[in-house]
Amino acid sequence: MHNPPTMQDVADAAGVGKATVSLALRNDPRLKPATRAKIQAVAEEIGYKANATVATLMAQLRASRTPKYQATLGIINAAKDPTMLKNIPTFRQWVTGSQHRATQLGYSLDHFWLHETGLTAARLTKVLDSRNIRGLIICAVLETGVLPETFHDLWHRYAAVAIGIRATYPPLNCASNDQYSTALNATKEALARGYKRPALVINREVDALVDRRFSAGFWAGTCDLKEKQQVPMFHFSSERMLAFHAWFKEHKPDCILGVHPQIKDWLQSMKEPANDVGLMHLDRSQDLVDWAGMDQNSERVGAAAVDMLVGQLHRNEIGVPVFAKSALVQSTWIDGPSVKQMK
Repeated sequence: MHNPPTMQDVADAAGVGKATVSLALRNDPRLKPATRAKIQAVAEEIGYKANATVATLMAQLRASRTPKYQATLGIINAAKDPTMLKNIPTFRQWVTGSQHRATQLGYSLDHFWLHETGLTAARLTKVLDSRNIRGLIICAVLETGVLPETFHDLWHRYAAVAIGIRATYPPLNCASNDQYSTALNATKEALARGYKRPALVINREVDALVDRRFSAGFWAGTCDLKEKQQVPMFHFSSERMLAFHAWFKEHKPDCILGVHPQIKDWLQSMKEPANDVGLMHLDRSQDLVDWAGMDQNSERVGAAAVDMLVGQLHRNEIGVPVFAKSALVQSTWIDGPSVKQMK
């Protein structure tokens, strides 16, 4: 009975070192795609099968070491505002989470702004290739979710993951908060605390950016309430304070869910301030200490984006995927003084 082929047998047959075989069988991006494909073909031809126990032990050993530099990834700000990733707390946390996770895995991040003056697809391609960047994280795909048409050919040359907001064209893989469960669980929390008439106040465009998942989650949480308890959604805009006052007076919600801190000031500015109304923020960041709400765990969203991207690189999945995938990160409830336990 012949012994099964070993990694050394694959190395001998392919004319390379054992370490190179190990890299090729893990789809390590440090090897050229042609080299990986050749070694993998040799391994299949001679019938090499990895030992699952050894592979697990080696993975644990590699994870316990300080990672060596693997490669550089690109993080691209797709918003028209070059400061967007710094000025919006959620976006800033995406970048921080991406940076931390990339460092843990041995990658560095180079930053680019898609709307920089004079930046073209050809110029960006030249820069990326000169730095051997094969993986891209795309942030702040706002408005229609469509990336600039002049860059569409670019996404077929690299592995790419959109972060936070899904790109509708081209349809890239995406890591995001699960806004549906965020709104649903916040609604359940409001009802569990004894609130009878919860309401959603949100900007139409903000809800549309996440495919209406905020309003869908809220509707799912309130659809079984009696009709007299159901409050129509108010479409927020910074110019609609008086309309909000009229809506509030007509429908009398006892708990408001949303992502707009101005609502607290609007309630206080009414002729009869609504001090007893519960307030739940659906993207409760650390600077909102006087709010209860859902922490979207945005840094973990950033980490998930890097995990997806590195996985694509290891599998040599380059270009726009045939079937885009999404990794959804759950939110965490954070208690705060803006809600109370109702009788």
